Amino acid sequence: MLVKKVALDAKTLLNPASPEWEKVPVESVGLGGTPLTNQPSRYIRTVWADRPIGKVRFLNVRAAHNGKDVLFQLEWRDESKDVDFNGRGFPDGAGVLFPLNGDAPLATMGSGEAPVNAWFWRADEPEAARNVRAGGIGTVEDSEKSRISARSDWKDGTWRLVLSRPLAVGDQKGEAVQLAAGGSTKIAFAVWEGGNSERAGIKAFSKQWCELELEG
Repeated sequence: MLVKKVALDAKTLLNPASPEWEKVPVESVGLGGTPLTNQPSRYIRTVWADRPIGKVRFLNVRAAHNGKDVLFQLEWRDESKDVDFNGRGFPDGAGVLFPLNGDAPLATMGSGEAPVNAWFWRADEPEAARNVRAGGIGTVEDSEKSRISARSDWKDGTWRLVLSRPLAVGDQKGEAVQLAAGGSTKIAFAVWEGGNSERAGIKAFSKQWCELELEG
């Protein structure tokens, strides 16, 4: 997956509907549900034993950087706009995931030796995103601060979300991926369909790391 270099400020591309995104290559990413055996709670394993996990199965991704900031536009079909906790569901959500060192195991959200960094957005906080570090199932920790910006739009059964962050955040080494023009890393994606009661480890995600190359 290519992160295209563009001569635009981050504010322009933070608009999910900006026509400038049409100039950036799009890649379709297949998603699958998290394995029931990976759920740490017996209650969750019992309740979801006969229910499909991971309702969203395809995600369109565009990626760009301007030498200072990197931005990802995520687009997926979702017939219901879920923005609140209620008796029937949870807020919709999405995230991108990076290994912090080495080839971190994706299905388990990393390991103690090879943790991962996630940028996590939820529809009840439409202009905020959390920076998360994990070293295995059930070890997710929020950073005290996040340098990630988010903007989202739901229209005609489709979510469009943009996540933006400075390429490098030196004050968050060890808990946030460090990126650079001309460099490369791995990336994965996840989507939570709130109308399907998806939350926490109940989600759709890309089953393999994608190679991510930042155009120099």
